[in-house]
Amino acid sequence: MRTFIALFTCCICQILWAQSPLEVTIIGTTHAFQKEYQDRQDFQQVRDFMVNLDPDIICIEAIPATDTLSLQEIWPKNMKRADRLREALIEKGHLPYDARAYASATESNRFKGAISYAAYDFWNAYYYWFQVMQSGDSLNQFAPYMKNLSRSEYGLIVYPAAMELGIDQFHLIDYRAGENAFLGSTQKVLKKLLFRFKWKPLGTYLKTQKRYKKAEEAGQLMEFINGPAFQVAFNDLIDILPRKLRKVEEAQFVKDYWLKRNEVMANRIIDTARKQDASTVLLTVGSAHVMAIKNALERRGHVVRTYGEFINKNS
Repeated sequence: MRTFIALFTCCICQILWAQSPLEVTIIGTTHAFQKEYQDRQDFQQVRDFMVNLDPDIICIEAIPATDTLSLQEIWPKNMKRADRLREALIEKGHLPYDARAYASATESNRFKGAISYAAYDFWNAYYYWFQVMQSGDSLNQFAPYMKNLSRSEYGLIVYPAAMELGIDQFHLIDYRAGENAFLGSTQKVLKKLLFRFKWKPLGTYLKTQKRYKKAEEAGQLMEFINGPAFQVAFNDLIDILPRKLRKVEEAQFVKDYWLKRNEVMANRIIDTARKQDASTVLLTVGSAHVMAIKNALERRGHVVRTYGEFINKNS
């Protein structure tokens, strides 16, 4: 009887846990900060925000785009560098292996990076190598990539905060299948907006781009892209396109693809959190995704906060 009660209690707890809402905090970023304006941005505030959150896990968008597992079907040649590294590891007797199981805490970050990269675990490989470079060591063939990455949101914000938190691994939730078609259709839509003189959506786009540049020059880029002016303008633009270009199927495709991509990313956040037994999640993602993912998560009953809300509250 006691055994039955224990099993029953365990099952009830598991059901309640599975249904309990996640607490997700989203930070919108830009994937490349212009070098001349980097010193003007308050990256320390964002890093402190991440550290104070102390999340169970950090989910990220793919980095860099040219070394992304989800892009194999689009740019398959980008996997060759990982394949060559795998062959080199096999020659040295590092076989068999699993990226996470083999790259234990007793191994060096340099070696853990190599193992992860060879297993297509790019997002963690670069994090290990970033830590190597922080110690003043070099990475030979990967140095140019690490240099570029160090000027992105990862090198300037995400990696340093994760190191301070003691987080050893990131979790990828990106979805990029069909991205080339999306980008191509977006360009066609913008041209047709101009050709057909649909000035309201085109004006919104141009005005947002102008404000983006001014914010970066003023050292307020993270504040701007997480703020309501950018978030509302971008989401309204996506929403209005099919109505302004009713006979242009590319416009509907752009909206449908964008919503689908963010729905998939939201589902992956939930699945990852459940697998990692995590209740608090920090997501760093391109700022254009913030509201779409927030809405998708909230529809599923989860609690979502944004860096933009934090800024507004403390301004």
